[in-house]
Parts: sequence; C-alpha cells; structure tokens
Amino acid sequence: MNKFHLKIILAATFIFCTSRALSQTSVSSKDENVGRITELGKIWGVIKYFHPNSGKGNMIDSDSLFLHFVTSVINDGSEESFVTNLKGMLASLNDLHTKLIPIAETSTKSSVFPQYERKALKGNKLYISLPQNIFSKEISMDTVIGNDCREIILDFRCNEINNDIGLRQYNSFVAPLIAKLINSTMILPTERTVCYKGMMRQDFPYSINLFDPDKNGNMPHYQVNTGLKNISEGSYLFANSEYNNTNIKFSFVLNKFVNVNTVKAIMALKNRGLCYVTFDGDVPEYLYGSFYDIEVCNKYIARIKSSEVIYEDGTLGSKPDLILEGGRISQKEFIENITALFSKPLKENDNKHIENTVYIQKPVKYLSENTLPSASLRLLGLFNFWNAIHFFSPDKNLISVDWDNVLPYFVAKFLNADTQEKYFLALMELTASINDGHAIMFNTKTGRTPKNYMDGNLPIACDIIKGKVYITSIMPDKLQQDALAQFHYGDEIVSIDNIPVKDIIKGWEKLLVASNTSGFNRELYATWFTAGNTGSTATVRVVNKGKQKSIHLNRIDRNEYYSLWGRVPRKYASGISDPPYYKIIKDNIGYIRLNKVLSQELDTIAYTLKSCDKIIIDARGYPKDSRIGTHFASYIATKKDTVAYDVFPFITSPDLSKNQELIEYAVIEPHHNNYLKNKKYYILVDEGNQSQGEWNIIALQGVTNAVTIGRTTAGANGMAVSIPFPGDYMSFFSGFAEYYPDHTPNQKLGVKIDVIVEKTLKGAIEGQDEILNRAMAIINSKL
Repeated sequence: MNKFHLKIILAATFIFCTSRALSQTSVSSKDENVGRITELGKIWGVIKYFHPNSGKGNMIDSDSLFLHFVTSVINDGSEESFVTNLKGMLASLNDLHTKLIPIAETSTKSSVFPQYERKALKGNKLYISLPQNIFSKEISMDTVIGNDCREIILDFRCNEINNDIGLRQYNSFVAPLIAKLINSTMILPTERTVCYKGMMRQDFPYSINLFDPDKNGNMPHYQVNTGLKNISEGSYLFANSEYNNTNIKFSFVLNKFVNVNTVKAIMALKNRGLCYVTFDGDVPEYLYGSFYDIEVCNKYIARIKSSEVIYEDGTLGSKPDLILEGGRISQKEFIENITALFSKPLKENDNKHIENTVYIQKPVKYLSENTLPSASLRLLGLFNFWNAIHFFSPDKNLISVDWDNVLPYFVAKFLNADTQEKYFLALMELTASINDGHAIMFNTKTGRTPKNYMDGNLPIACDIIKGKVYITSIMPDKLQQDALAQFHYGDEIVSIDNIPVKDIIKGWEKLLVASNTSGFNRELYATWFTAGNTGSTATVRVVNKGKQKSIHLNRIDRNEYYSLWGRVPRKYASGISDPPYYKIIKDNIGYIRLNKVLSQELDTIAYTLKSCDKIIIDARGYPKDSRIGTHFASYIATKKDTVAYDVFPFITSPDLSKNQELIEYAVIEPHHNNYLKNKKYYILVDEGNQSQGEWNIIALQGVTNAVTIGRTTAGANGMAVSIPFPGDYMSFFSGFAEYYPDHTPNQKLGVKIDVIVEKTLKGAIEGQDEILNRAMAIINSKL
C-alpha cells in the first residue's frame, strides 16, 4: 500500500468516529436525502423479510422492487419525490393495507347505539341492537332471538372497547348462538407469518440440507430454515351437541369496538357461508394481519403488513359483505342497506382460494459487473447487509457501533463510493463494523481485493509482541536480495512511508473483520499490514539496537508472498506436526493433527494410539473434515453428555421485541470403539481456530478433562451465513450463537484455555512451536 492509500484509510477512520459525534447537529438538504434513503432501506428490509407476498415464490422480487424506485430518490432528493416513490413501492406489493398514511389522518366515526333495541322490520324481519354494555346483566339468548322471524339483524356495535364486558357478551350470547348454527367444530381465524430459524445462506441456489439425517432421522442443525408459522392460541368453537340450526338467516353488524372474539367468530361463520356481515366504519386491521409502522419524514406512517389471516379451510382473509359509514347516512338508510343483503344467497367469498404453500427465501443474485456497480446497486447491497444483521444476527449486542443509527453514515459513504477503490473500502468498513470474525469480505473472482488494488505485500512478515511490531520473517525474494539483506530478524518497524506504526494499526481497526484482538492481529499481520498494489514501492523504517535506517522495498503479488513465506527456513522446526498426522512420539505420547485427518480414519487412529496414556490433540487450523470434532469426541466420550448449546434467532416479526430464541443442545454419544477412552488429553489452540475449528475444541473439551494450551482463538462461531454484494463481493456473519453448558459464550471470547502461551520474539524468529513445547513440558513434568 502506498502512502496515499494509507491516508485514505486513516481519513475513513476519522470520518467514521466524527460522524457519530456530530449526529445531533443540523443537516443539509443532502443529509436530508440521505435520511430519506435510509428510511427507504429500512422499509424495504421489512418488506423483503416479512411481507407475506415477498415470501411466496415469484409474487414479488423485493430486490428489483427496491432498484425500480431508489434511483429516482437518489436523483431527486426532494421530499415530494421520496413520498411518491415510496407510495409506488408499497403499491407494488398488491396489498391494499400496506400503505403510507398521513400521521394527522383520523378514522371515520361510526354511529353507535349503546342501548338495547328490538324492532320489527318490513317483510317479517327483525332488528336487534345488542351493545356490549347490556351484558353487565345476564341475557337469555333464546328470549332475545325468539322464534317469530326468519331473518334477523344483530347489531353489536358499541362506542368503546371494554374487554371484560365484551368477553361476557361473547361467552354468554355470541358463542352459544354460533354453536347452534354450525355442525362441526369451527376454528377461528389466526395469523400466519413468515418464520426464520436463523437465516439461510443467501448464495444457496435453493434450500438444501447440508447433511443427511442421522440414524434416528434427525437433521443436523447446520441448515437453518424458513417456513410458515401459524400464530394460533387454540381458538375454536364447538358445535352444539344437539345441533339446532333454526334456518334463521342472520346478518351481523359490527364496528371496530366490538370484542375481538366476537368479530373473529362471526367472520369464521361468514367464511362457512352461514351469515352476512356489515362493518360500520373501518374494518379492524387484525382481520387482515399484523402491521409494522415506520415513521417517515415526520409526516407519514409506512404501515407494512407482516402477517396474514388464515381461516380454517386455508382461505386468506374473509371480507365483510358491506362496509358502511353509519355516521354519514341516516339510521333508516343504514338498516335498508343491511336488509337488502337478505335478498342475496348466502355464499362464500367469490375470491376464495385454498393455499398450501411455504415461504421461501430466494437466493440473492447480483449481476456480475466489470465496472463499478451503480449507486442503486451499491445501496441495495448495503441495505441487504444492514437488514440481515438487524433482524438475524444473534450477536448484534456485541457490535461496538449503534447498529440502529449507523445506517445514514454508510448510506452517504456508499453513495460517494464512485470508484472501485472507494467501494472496496466502504465494503470493508461495513463488514468490519459488526465485530464478527466470520464477516471476512472477498471478491468471488479476484480474492481478498479487487484486481490491481492492494493485491500485493512487502516480502517481509511481522508479529506484534508486547505492543511492538517486529520483523519475524524475511522472504527469499531473489529480485530484492540486496534490499532484504539490510533487514534483520527482530528489527522493530517504526513506520512505513513515514506513517507511524500506531497510525497504520489504527487505520486498519475500522476495516478488518475480527471478533477480538487475537483475530484482528491474525488478519492484520498475515495480510494487511504491508499491503498495497503489486509493484508499488514503500519506504520501511526500522530500528535495531537503537539504530534506525530506511529501506526501500517493492510489493510482490500476494500469492507469491504466501508461497515465499512458506519457504522461509526456521531454526527449530520440530517436524512433529508434519506427516504422518497421527503418531506416537517419544515416551509413548500420542499425537494427532486434527485439521489434517478424516472421520473415516478414526478407527485406524484409535488402534495406532491405543497404547498411549497421554495424547496431544493439535486442534490448530481449520479442519478439512467438518464433522471430525464431533466424531472424534464420540471416540473419547465415556458417557452421553451435552457439550454445548446453540441459540438460534427465531424471527416471526419485524418488531424485535416479539421475537424469540430457539436452543439446540449439542450432545455427544460414546462410540463403541474404546481404544481412545480414559486417557489424558492435551488440546493445542491458537488464533487460527475459528468457527468449525472452535467447535471441534468445544466438543473435545466437553467429553474429557483435557488441558487446553495455547493462545486466544478467533471467537467467531455459529455457521457462517453468506451475504453477497454487487460487484462480485461476498461476506458472512455468524448465524447462531454457541455457548458452553455453563453459559459462557464462544463468540468474541474464543474457547476456554487452561494454559495461556504468549508469543515471544525469540520463538517467532526461530520458528519455535511454543504451544507444542509448553504441552510437552507439562506432560514431562507429570511423567
């Protein structure tokens, strides 16, 4: 990286910090448009994940919906343009109840009759007003209904909600009446909502199971699922055992103040084609589903449907026969309209359709672009990531920034990312902001960086030891032998291109993904500390024994950098970790390098190590067999035991206060092979352990009193959920939270370690395996 790039990184860090401090100050018109675009992105996130029509196959393509309207908002920052486009986006959902509502809007008034009235109408019809207040006394249903009329209007309208009296009205009158009109148990309408057990990878082409069922038919939990959830509280009505359908036609009159049980039961009765229903004024929204409100421009409410109402036969919603506004017409005209319904045959809704469907989450597919993605596409990627973390991250509480309020900052940054380099840095900063080591961001075509940008490194490697950065590897780069000969192992790096080391580190703090300091240091010193464009020149200033000197070096391609690093000669390479990856070393001590073996080798491994009383499990690195930790633990286990539990977000609503968590326990059952049981184990760990590599350690710790030796692991566990970005970029986040049985989290803290082994300068320079050495010293002290 040249000096210019370092300055960009440092400037980005400064802007990020100051933007939060200045968030309460006045804003310009440009800032106002950023705020509007932010609101659009949050509203879109609710639509994408929770509106019923978004989850049903091809009904709505939420990504295309966003792109269709956001461009106009970007180009025209006026409030009028924003409101017009937002209305258009909501209207595209084909849902009359998802809409923009002026905050000042008031609902229409209905005329209500709180007194009891029983009045004969023309044509041998009967009108009865039964407001809930009269049910403070006992009412006889048979006396009220009588037997003298075949067509009866029952008017339940009232002028306020009173749960106690309304429930009495339902239990003493409505429920018994309906029980006489039905011949079988009637299930009342209930909500149906999308539900998420965690979140699926967004790059999966379709929902697949990663593993086959086990011997008991149970599916491993690594594939999270979406589906339907009926939010039912067991609401139903039994038919009267004597089934007494009197052949009377009933027409019910309701308003929004009528008790919810009465309204739902009458609408269920109408759904069976057994009555007429008229609403005076607004139909209660709960008959259509649940809604989530977002305030817009301090003038409107964006009301978004987040669930739908399903009836016992699969019908989605049931409309009243009439919607009148009693306050705007006379009582006589009101009754005449309702009476006219009796001339129509009772029938079910014309638009009735049976649904047998599941919600699906479609894969996110951004068209590959050789050029910089447009501003609209960049924002789509930003909002997709932000909403995914907002709704589905189980570790959102660990994010160091205020996730709810940080979005305007990133909207401005992504709008201004008008070059590939700025866009790349914006993506790095966004993914790093969630403090999750899983969120490593890369380009699916070019690797960790865009083509020809920060794709090289100086042919030296460094380590931070006791707060200072030292050269611990000098690559055998034949083209720069003279320059490299001026470095010495153990040189302290003071600056690169006159930028002090502490400022370089600070510049990367907002750009590198990590759950903890151990993970950050791994990322920084393995890849990014000397990064820059391949072929660029840097001036490295070092100090050794009090003397400073500056040396010019050229950056080499990163792949060549890694290759040369692996060929750096070491003074004390032990060879123990080399093939074969399971063996008996001196004094009958067993050794297995866990990340290099496969589950099908375990019987052979067990037989090879059966005579060892002490076995070193070198768990460092990422395993090539994702199930090796679980299977190996079963060979060690002497009894069935819970070694950890996983917490999945169980999301059914955009209102996070209404959501839940699901807990799954990780249980290890003993394998019948006994060769590896009842031995003393020593587990080696370091910052290279992450995700599956950390789970392996937790599983092994749970089945044996092992001594765990090493350095803090990366603290990023729980299935990496993929998040694509336009421009061929990809990132991830931890999809569930993993805990030890004593409730200690793995995220951020890493695995539990009994013996901490600090890295030393001497050990790093000489290539000593200090963790293995400590393990051998502990074993030998106990021989």
